[in-house]
Amino acid sequence: MKKFFALLAAIFILNGSTCAAENLKFIDAMGDTGYYYDADSVSSEDDKVFTVQMAVIKAGFNRMYTYDVRITHTSRVYEILSSKILSYDTRAVLETNDSRRPPQRYSDKSEMGQMVHLILHGD
Repeated sequence: MKKFFALLAAIFILNGSTCAAENLKFIDAMGDTGYYYDADSVSSEDDKVFTVQMAVIKAGFNRMYTYDVRITHTSRVYEILSSKILSYDTRAVLETNDSRRPPQRYSDKSEMGQMVHLILHGD
């Protein structure tokens, strides 16, 4: 029985470390809403397309919205592949949506455009 509880404790610690491992980079803010991307989640499919996890944190509501996004930067198009709503302080998942959204265009001055610039150019 002690081995079972030790294994259970290890699983909780490892799950907790997954949340702590995020490497959120600041994009922009408006009021108490911040826009970030997880630098560790950036993955290139080829020289034109990459995927990334983007986060929108609404501090006043204790909510974090995460989006798995595929970006085709040469044509300035993004597609949300899935999303989650989390409690910001505990990272507990409150809602999951695995429905893909239709591709959307973005401008260079939008949060998405700023994120793409940071990922590609680092400044």
